[in-house]
Order: sequence, then structure tokens, then C-alpha cells
Amino acid sequence: MPALEARGVEIAWSERGEGPPVLLVHETAATGAAWEPVAAALSERSRAISYDRRGWGASSAPEEYRRTTVEEQSEDAAALIEAVADSPAAVCGAGIGSVIALDLLLRRADLISAAVLIEPPLFQLIPAATEALSQDRHRLEIAAQSGEDVIELYLSGALPALGPGVDRTPDALAAAARERPASVVAELGIAAGWRMPLSRLSSAGSPSAIVTSGSTPPLLREASEALADRLAQAGAREVDADEESPQLGAAGEVASIVLEITP
Repeated sequence: MPALEARGVEIAWSERGEGPPVLLVHETAATGAAWEPVAAALSERSRAISYDRRGWGASSAPEEYRRTTVEEQSEDAAALIEAVADSPAAVCGAGIGSVIALDLLLRRADLISAAVLIEPPLFQLIPAATEALSQDRHRLEIAAQSGEDVIELYLSGALPALGPGVDRTPDALAAAARERPASVVAELGIAAGWRMPLSRLSSAGSPSAIVTSGSTPPLLREASEALADRLAQAGAREVDADEESPQLGAAGEVASIVLEITP
């Protein structure tokens, strides 16, 4: 797997297929390998580029890595697009990866041709999430004080606002969280700290699709619906993923949506 030196870290990335570039941005507690089924489906008509975000998989992290931001993650992604893509890329992100993709869409429009946002955890769009986030943070404090394994707590799905839907993650992918626990902690709640003014949502200049499935947790569904109402040139899509996340349980449908909305 090649690596790109970007902003003080090495970003491991891979590609398959030929055609218009599509950047795939994974969620917390995963690696670029989570996109393998989607990349395989995309590769018939495009160049699918997946990568391990900073702190995950084969990518490195700064020393004493304790916190990151959506903007920092977005700049890593932008650096990768600038280095390896020869034209603006479609970007497809899941979980926090979808917020990173959205930041690119709004802040680096010169690099992005379209965006597919899978279950974006933008809870600042729904007032009901405030209490849920507060309860999850309190639960984390109790876990830390009692010596409970915070990573296992996260992976169990017991934090519905800070880790919505993570309990659907297959064990093989969840191993990433157990191998890099500091990266899980560094990313908890970073969507709430995204500094993009929400008024910018109405100025998006490229098409996007916001994807959910029958297994999408209620808070994520409500946030996805709120974003679809506010993001310019956005459409809501529902895929059939059974009990899995859309990118795993409906990889072909997700790939078709990416190809459909890419100019």
C-alpha cells in the first residue's frame, strides 16, 4: 500500500479501477478496508481511492495523539486528492467520514465534483440530540472513573450519540478500534465541534446524496433528514442493507448512487 506524506503524518492509500476519481472516507473504528465492497463495485467505471485516515490502519498519527478535528481530517483528504487525482473527485464518506466529505464539499469545492454522505452524525441539526450527547459523555466519565474498558463500551453500542450504529461493525473491522484505542478517543464527538457555519449548507455548489437504510439508528436518521432539507442540491436515498451499515450491506447500491450523481 503506497503512503503519502501529508501534514506531519503518513497516509496509506490504495486504488482500483480506472476513470473519474472517487475518494472513500471511512468512519471511526475502521480502516479503508471497510470500503472494499464499494470499491470493487465502483472500479468497473471509476477509479476508487480508499485510505486509512490519520491514526488508523497503516497510517501514522502525531505523537501523543489525543484530539483531532473535522477540519484536520478534511485537509488530509484534500492533500490526498491533490496528490493522486488528476481531476475533481467525487467523495463518499460514512459516519464521521461523511462529515469530512461534507466539509470538503463546502470548503474545498475546487476539488469535489459530488458527494455521497452515509448516515452523517450532524446532531447540531436536531435539538433532541443535545440530551443524548450529554448522557453519553456522562456515561464515559463513569466508565473512566470505574476502570471500565471505554473502547469496549464504545463498540458495544452503549453510546448512541457518540457512537451511533457502531454495534453493526463486523468484528474483523472493529479490530481497528482495539488496535488504536487512542484514535477512537481522539475522534469522539468531533462532529459537534465542526466549525463550518450551518448557513453554508444552502450554498453547496455540487450534487450530493444522503444515504440511510433500514438499520440506520433513529438519531442518525433524523440528522440525515435534517441535512437533506438544508443542503443545496442534495437528495435523500434509502438503501436495503439488512442489519448492516449501508456501505457494507448495500455496497452495490451505494456505488450506483455515487456513479449516478457524479457529473
